[in-house]
Amino acid sequence: MSLQNAINFISKVDSDNDFRKSCYAYKSQAELLNGLADNEMKFTPDEMEDAFNVLELKCQTYEQAGRVKEVKAWFRLFAQK
Repeated sequence: MSLQNAINFISKVDSDNDFRKSCYAYKSQAELLNGLADNEMKFTPDEMEDAFNVLELKCQTYEQAGRVKEVKAWFRLFAQK
């Protein structure tokens, strides 16, 4: 499990539309995390929250912060399923 994996996931979701669309196939956050772990991208929900915090602190523009917050909201939707 890795904070870096969570950061890489956020970056990939933000920049790769096909990857993000493939994540829509998962029905819950647990299912998504299991699928990611099978693809060498294992991290916990706590590590994901830490990754969002790290990336938000590193943002130098409102646009960058907005993109991180969009991915954060998107990821949290899986927890509500």
